[in-house]
Amino acid sequence: MKTTSLKLSALAAGFILAGCGGGSSSTTSTTQISKISGTVPGTLIEAFCVDGSYYKVTSTDNNTNEHPFEIEIPSTVSCSLVMTTNENDEAKKVITQIGVITSDANGTVFRATGDINLGHIPLAMDPSEINDANGDHVSDDILSIQVDGISIEVELENPLDDDDDGLVNVYEDDDNDGIYNRDDDDDDGDKEIDIDNDLDDDGIDNENDVDDDNDGYADTPLPTAYTADAGKLLGSQCAQCHGTNGVSSTEWDSIAGEDELESEIFEDDEPIMSAQAHGYTSEEIILIGNWLKTLKTND
Repeated sequence: MKTTSLKLSALAAGFILAGCGGGSSSTTSTTQISKISGTVPGTLIEAFCVDGSYYKVTSTDNNTNEHPFEIEIPSTVSCSLVMTTNENDEAKKVITQIGVITSDANGTVFRATGDINLGHIPLAMDPSEINDANGDHVSDDILSIQVDGISIEVELENPLDDDDDGLVNVYEDDDNDGIYNRDDDDDDGDKEIDIDNDLDDDGIDNENDVDDDNDGYADTPLPTAYTADAGKLLGSQCAQCHGTNGVSSTEWDSIAGEDELESEIFEDDEPIMSAQAHGYTSEEIILIGNWLKTLKTND
């Protein structure tokens, strides 16, 4: 597969790195994320990540040829970008694999350590504009963006690309029938409906794939019921002085592992804590004490 290089000025339209943020649609809310943004000529943007997670977004039509987009991906996991123009038109859609070139490496899978602005990406808008030997609307060329002088981790091998041609497995056409794997019920050409352990054809077995149907949500079901820790809930007020989980980062004492709370909480030489204590019943103080006993200290 040929690589088409698109060089972006590091100052004008290069990658711009910033801090990590909160959660994402297909992982938990504590996952660190990076935002990839830019403009495209009307496009579906997809991110396939090496843990099987999947993210997608459609650019915003602003009545120009440069539609803005922003997609959030984990900053701790390597991902590969694919962009599709005219995604709702089977006759005119064009699917393009995005690559990255840096001074250290080039490849189609990378880890974004912060927010990235790709600038404008001039994607093809018609199948006649791309090299497409088998007619599946997937460009045989990789559109690679060259960036210099920034921190981004590019992997030399893409675990989502079994034949190492630069294209993610999802958009391969393994049996060369003009239908890429994702839409092909018989992608190995054996004339039988595929029954396998990789439902989304991303090269990751279902048991190791956190999103094996590529719906943008983790496959692990959310709990339908849970038991709250009353002591932890009541003791959350303690964190204001004694630190998260009772481990202090200031001059206040750490209380993680405290086993004499009931006798110490009303001490006269601790007026602030004593005042707080009067807001709890005896039963609630016992619950807080039992929770503190379970916490680990930094000792």
